Amino acid sequence: MENRKNIFTGLRGNTDKQTILLLVIFVLLVAGFGIFEDGFLTSRSILSMAFQVPEIGLLSYAMMLPYLVGGINLSINAASNLSAVLAGFVVLKFVPLVAPAGNPSIEIGAVLVTAILAGIISGLINGFLVGYIGAPPILATLASMGFFTGISIGLTKGSAVTGFPPSIGLISSANFLGIPFPFLIFLGVTAILVLLMNRSTFGFKLRLLGTNPVASQFSGIDNKKLTINYFILSGVLSALAGILIMSRTMSASYQYGIRTYVLLTILINALAGVMAGSGKVINVFITVLILQVISTGFHMLLVGMRGSSFFKDFVWGLLLIFIFIVNYFTRGSDHQKSLFTRSSAMKGKEPHV
Repeated sequence: MENRKNIFTGLRGNTDKQTILLLVIFVLLVAGFGIFEDGFLTSRSILSMAFQVPEIGLLSYAMMLPYLVGGINLSINAASNLSAVLAGFVVLKFVPLVAPAGNPSIEIGAVLVTAILAGIISGLINGFLVGYIGAPPILATLASMGFFTGISIGLTKGSAVTGFPPSIGLISSANFLGIPFPFLIFLGVTAILVLLMNRSTFGFKLRLLGTNPVASQFSGIDNKKLTINYFILSGVLSALAGILIMSRTMSASYQYGIRTYVLLTILINALAGVMAGSGKVINVFITVLILQVISTGFHMLLVGMRGSSFFKDFVWGLLLIFIFIVNYFTRGSDHQKSLFTRSSAMKGKEPHV
């Protein structure tokens, strides 16, 4: 019992250092771009970033859950697009039959219910393949990614679904006290995940499964059921991202973010220090803000300049390498301290002759 306590104490300590490191990087980047670009810290720029952050943030949380057990979910973007496509068809084809005059509450409700149901089903498929069939997560979610994308292409014939009623656009354009509604959704999901991961048995079981699946099984945890549950939650988060993208663009398509979003969420979780059995929601939250600051900052500094997109990608990669190096030396220092403490304890227990 004492050993288990030491393990989780060590994990918390490492993650706290990661949080401090990420906060320092975030503050330095904001200060740097604020000094070199006059328009960076204006209300218009901040609101623009607040509108953009939630989509990739929700997808990053969807990727975080399988990451915590040493897995991956390559289908998050495909599930997000499929949820939006299905919701689009429902609001265009079926809602007018129920409310011919147009009812914003029914239209928005239909979008939410349809997309979330699609997210749940996508999670069930992935969870069944990984938890019950025993397929490796990377192969199972690669297969489901192709499956979900194929359904979206089949339904849309390769084109975008458009013509949504104005009420759908309210989801992304509305605000409360000047704060964009999508960002409030992102904050709410963040708070729920923090409570779920830190104050519930679900979070403890998920970390234990990622740390040692055998120990998890023998401690009475149903690993298969837990796998189903975290993939369902991952699917729901993907669906929420799909709703925001659908509302912002007023369209639904199989190809939104298909080339960048999955890789970007992997980068975010790597920067946040998420790994099997260890990781903090707040670290993912800060990292999403960091990458958005980098993206917006370089866009403003290098607007109109050739290669600006390349330079942004270059800085993302450089930042990832820097954090890897810092984490390596931090873990090495912590490991040496642990060995020294253990050695001192053993010397204190040596029998006297």
